[in-house]
Amino acid sequence: MKIGIDAIYRRVSVRTYDPAPLGPEAVAALEAAFLEAVPGPFGRKPRFTLVSRDGGAHGGKIGTYGVISGATTFIAGVVETGDFACVDFGYSLEGIILRATELGLGTCWLGGVFDRAVVKRALGAGRTEFCPATSPVGKASGKLGLQDRLIRAGADARNRKDASELFFSAGEDGSWFPLGTPGSFAPLLEAVRLGPSASNKQPWRLVADRRGPAEALHLFMQEERFYNNMLGAVKLQEIDMGIAMRHVEVAAASAGIQGSWNRLGASPVKSEGTRRYIASW
Repeated sequence: MKIGIDAIYRRVSVRTYDPAPLGPEAVAALEAAFLEAVPGPFGRKPRFTLVSRDGGAHGGKIGTYGVISGATTFIAGVVETGDFACVDFGYSLEGIILRATELGLGTCWLGGVFDRAVVKRALGAGRTEFCPATSPVGKASGKLGLQDRLIRAGADARNRKDASELFFSAGEDGSWFPLGTPGSFAPLLEAVRLGPSASNKQPWRLVADRRGPAEALHLFMQEERFYNNMLGAVKLQEIDMGIAMRHVEVAAASAGIQGSWNRLGASPVKSEGTRRYIASW
């Protein structure tokens, strides 16, 4: 899925929309993106569709409880249950969201304030499928609504952690040290730093490993266990890991850096406390 790096820099969370419906060209482009965005790095193929705010023929309202205003269309998706299902879903939906950004459309990740049953009915979800998140999609209204102002203030959404809190270098014994000079990894790391995350917690940690013949980046999740598990099968911070993995791929392709995601049999560097190894680039 070819996405330009500019989409990462341009994407913002939009909560106030022009209620005009999507045009046929935008619908066709999004439907193509649904197919291009899969599979995820762990092999699952989430399924996506567009649903109306009131659920259309599927009944019920998608229900954003005042968080979103004016949106008439939502990106709905489901994925098979299992290990790293939410990582695959986050990776795939972020690809769609970045494509929507390139189309000039607004989006906003929603993980906990909508009716998942409407989404499941719209996709005819099987017993082993679930919906981790959704997003409105449409033209931004052009003004910052009350929802935007309140949520941005509460989540401090304009701020990002300093790179020194997120990115590290592997010592000879696998310990983590301050990164220092990022070198060729610089655009990849900045792309991750700019990514959206649930409640703006930014749980990704990346360790640059230059000990072997080929450089690698190891992705870890700095998990807040209660927060990540409060919605059962929906792991909000695992979704964030998928977003980070997509951003690394987009930035690497833009910079002409070759690589791919793989999960090694054991953590390649030391993992302490609530740091969980996810995968390596």
